[in-house]
Amino acid sequence: MVIAIIAILAAILFPVFAQAKMAAKATSCMSNLRQLDISFVMYQTDYDDQFPLGAYGTAANTTFWHDEINPYVKNKQIWLCQCSKVKEKDASGAQTTHFGYNVRYLSNIKLDFSNLATQTAVSSTSVEDPGNTVALTTSHSSKTNSWCGDDGKFLLRPSDYYGILGGAGADCWGIPDPNAIDNVIIAWVDGHASKKKLSAFYSGQTPQDMYFDLQ
Repeated sequence: MVIAIIAILAAILFPVFAQAKMAAKATSCMSNLRQLDISFVMYQTDYDDQFPLGAYGTAANTTFWHDEINPYVKNKQIWLCQCSKVKEKDASGAQTTHFGYNVRYLSNIKLDFSNLATQTAVSSTSVEDPGNTVALTTSHSSKTNSWCGDDGKFLLRPSDYYGILGGAGADCWGIPDPNAIDNVIIAWVDGHASKKKLSAFYSGQTPQDMYFDLQ
């Protein structure tokens, strides 16, 4: 009888403990993401109010946005989310990030990366509603077996993913990852962070990019 009672209690409590553990990981993940968001603001003070570029350089030697802001955080563990199942290194073996950057609106980089050498970033003053404009989210690759790896450091706009690409994704591009108890963790341009369901900011919005564009 005692053993049966213990088994029943364990069956009840283990899911509670697991959810509490995941909630703690989500809190830590949100803290990391918010620190990255703050580093964007610090970067802007040194670069004429401009957001970081998504990436620059060549295919053989590329500097990514998280490398650009690393001098302001000096801790690559902040690039990671404890809730994520994405590997910590990309296909080249370099440490990557578990977060994706709204680079399609905060810079003018093209889907095919053809303007990598000539792209420009926007200024923070160009964002009309920073409290409702995505800067970063937890993310993963939008395409299974992407040759870049399973990370999603460049976020596809909803109009890219659901519109141009028809939900098929693209190599080296990411989509939001609801890894925190079915919630995506989001850092907004104004510096605050929150959790939302995909349906609350990425899918089914009208207009489609309402939380990503600069309006």
